[in-house]
Amino acid sequence: MRRRLGLRLGAAFAGAALALAACGGGDGEQGGGTATSSGEPVKLMIIAPVGTTGANHPEMVAAVRAAARGVNERGGIKGHPVEILHCNEKNDPTAAKECAQKAVDEHVLAVVSTVNGSGGIMPILEEAGIPAIGSAGIAADGSELSSDVSFVVSPLTFYPAVCPSLLRKAGASKVGLVGYDLSASDRLITMAQAGGRAAGAPINPELRIPITSSDLTPTVAQLSRAGADGAVLVVFDQAAYAVIGGGDPNLRTCHAAGTLSKEYLATLGPAADNLVVASAFPELSQAAEFPELKRMISEMDAEAAGGDADARAELRDSTETTGAWLSVQIAEKVGNSVSGDLTTKSLLEQLRATKGLDLGVIPPLDFTTPNPIPGVERVFNTTMRGARWNSAQHTFVPLGPETYEALGLLTRGAS
Repeated sequence: MRRRLGLRLGAAFAGAALALAACGGGDGEQGGGTATSSGEPVKLMIIAPVGTTGANHPEMVAAVRAAARGVNERGGIKGHPVEILHCNEKNDPTAAKECAQKAVDEHVLAVVSTVNGSGGIMPILEEAGIPAIGSAGIAADGSELSSDVSFVVSPLTFYPAVCPSLLRKAGASKVGLVGYDLSASDRLITMAQAGGRAAGAPINPELRIPITSSDLTPTVAQLSRAGADGAVLVVFDQAAYAVIGGGDPNLRTCHAAGTLSKEYLATLGPAADNLVVASAFPELSQAAEFPELKRMISEMDAEAAGGDADARAELRDSTETTGAWLSVQIAEKVGNSVSGDLTTKSLLEQLRATKGLDLGVIPPLDFTTPNPIPGVERVFNTTMRGARWNSAQHTFVPLGPETYEALGLLTRGAS
C-alpha cells in the first residue's frame, strides 16, 4: 500500500506552530544559477520520497514530468526545453539536504514541489537563490512556510480552521474535536477553535488523547454523550481511522485531504461515508468544470501512454497530483514573463513581483504580499474546498461548490 502524506502530519504540527500562536531569509541574491541562451535546456527539480518504507509520492513525480511534457509541446519556457530531475529524499534528513545541494550543483532553474518532513532543504536553496515552488509546507523546521524563496500554494496548514464549516455543510449541528495532548497539537486546536467560532459551531467537547492511544472507542463514546455529531480530527492517520470507524454512525469527521489512504478507507465500508476533508484543489472528477484540470488529466494520460506507470489513473491523487502539476505551471507562466535572460535569479525576482497569477483551479495568486500570519508568510493560497468520502465509488467526491477562505475564517474567529 502506498503510504501517504498523512504520515507526515506530525511535521505539519511543528511547521504550523508559529502560525497558530499568532492566531489565538536571506535575500536570495547569492548564487543565481547559470544564464541560458535561446533554446538551451533548463532544469526543474522535484524533491520527494519514493520506494521507502514511509510516505512515498511517485504520483507527484509523474505529475511534474507530465506537466513538463506539456510545457515542451508548447515550446518550453521562453523557448527553453525543460528537463525534469527527481531527487529521492528517502524520508531521510541527510538525503534531503543532499537533494538540496544537488539542485545547487545542477544549476536548476527552480525546485517544483518538495515533500520533506525533516527540514533542511530550504536554507540551502535560499542561500543559492533557487526558488522553491509548491512545497508541501510540512517541514519540521517551518522553513517552507517562511523562507524568502518559498512559494506555497497548498494550504494544508489551515485545514483545522476550515473543518468546522465543512462539518456544518455536511449536516453536523454540534462540532467536537479529537486531538493529541501535545503542545503542537494544541496550536492546531487553536486554529480549529477560531474556525468553529467563525462557522457558528464552537468546538465542544474538545477531547485530548495520548499520542500512543490505539483504542478510540471511549473517545467516540464521549463525543456521543456530549451530543456532538461532528468532530475535527487533529490526529495521525491510524487514530483518525479509529475514530471514523468507531461505532457511531451519526458522527461526521473532518481531516485534511491527502492525509488518509483511500485503500484503508475502503476497508471501513459505509462507516467512512461521514468523512469530509479540506482540500486545496477541486477533485479530479470536476474536470468538466475546470478546463485546467482537464488539461492536467490529458497530460497525465500522455505521460502514462509514454511508459510512466506512476502516471496511471489509479495512482492519481487530487491534492498531491494537482499541486505538483501546478508547480510547473507556475514556473512556466512566470518564467515566460521574465525580461531578459532566464536564470534562477531572474525567475525568483519575477516570482516576487507576480500578482494576479491565474492557474484556473485556485484564486489568482499574489506573490508580492506575504501572508500576514507570522510563521506562514509564504503560504499564498488560503482558500480550500470540501470533499466527502464515497464508499461505493472508493473515492472522494465534491462536498459542494463552495470555497472556504481559511484566513478570513481565522480573522473572524479571533475577533
